[in-house]
Amino acid sequence: MRTPCVRSVAHEQPYWVVQPLVDAGLTAEEIRGLLEHLGFDAIVQPGRVTPADAMAPVRDRPPAIRAAWAEVIDRMMRVGDPGD
Repeated sequence: MRTPCVRSVAHEQPYWVVQPLVDAGLTAEEIRGLLEHLGFDAIVQPGRVTPADAMAPVRDRPPAIRAAWAEVIDRMMRVGDPGD
């Protein structure tokens, strides 16, 4: 079941990206923290962020949250992809 506030926003693509985390029960603050961690790592790490690096923020979280985060990472990579 999706959160009504997510569905009511006119521009839904950013919310589509994080919806798996919402569905997994994370709060907006928790989601913001994960995204900030990922963004910070991408800026300060030399080279590209590896899949293991991308999963680091949820390493100690339950499997459902790790799976939701992996889906979010996949969705972020597909945003703007002409194949979608």
